[in-house]
Amino acid sequence: MDKLKREDEVLRKIVPGATITMIQVKDDYTEEVGGKYINGLSFNVWDHRFNTISAAIASTPWLAEIPIDRHIWKAIGVFNTKDGTLYLITSYANFIAVQRKIKKGKYSHYMYPLTINNATSTEQLSLDGFENDDTIAEKRLKEAKKILGDDFTRLKRTIIITYDYFEDAAVNGLEILVDNNFSIIDRLAIPEYESPSPDDDTIKHDNQEKSAEKQKSDRIVKWNANKIRRPITGEENNNGTSN
Repeated sequence: MDKLKREDEVLRKIVPGATITMIQVKDDYTEEVGGKYINGLSFNVWDHRFNTISAAIASTPWLAEIPIDRHIWKAIGVFNTKDGTLYLITSYANFIAVQRKIKKGKYSHYMYPLTINNATSTEQLSLDGFENDDTIAEKRLKEAKKILGDDFTRLKRTIIITYDYFEDAAVNGLEILVDNNFSIIDRLAIPEYESPSPDDDTIKHDNQEKSAEKQKSDRIVKWNANKIRRPITGEENNNGTSN
């Protein structure tokens, strides 16, 4: 059975972006929208996560960015061209939601076609409406090739990186290897990094409160310093909005 082996060099490029929290983005986003309605905040947080990951992998020749266009929003995949591994990033809550939908025969989420080359599942696929398994498999292959382009021929397996986003901290990071029907084969805990430097020691957030306080002072973007901030009466609390 295909098991996980941690690739720390790849994680150092992904973890700093994946662990960005809402508190780091909220103040600047609020100033930018200029009002009390911040309904797009959670999507903006994911934009910052994906943009940070995109910038981090740009300087690594053997890592390729895979843009995933879902029409009304975009996601990112990180492809390791050395070993054919594709990394997808999401919240753990969303991973579980996608897993449940797939087991019920709902295959619309982008993660499903992108796990097509993972180990074969012993479970039978559920029928989706009047479609048979061959039709589902054909659609899945077409969608995977559409997203990956030429990289599809080099794809060996897909690993999903998840975090819980709890009280303005990113906790419980996991690397998850699923089979091609999205059942978990193996998982590894992701140690935290103080920074993406290869010389940093791995650390865990034993004190989540201290970590959250550190993040509050670490703003991600800087808007016009002369812009007047308007009073806020409402806020969005879902830090783990699905992607």
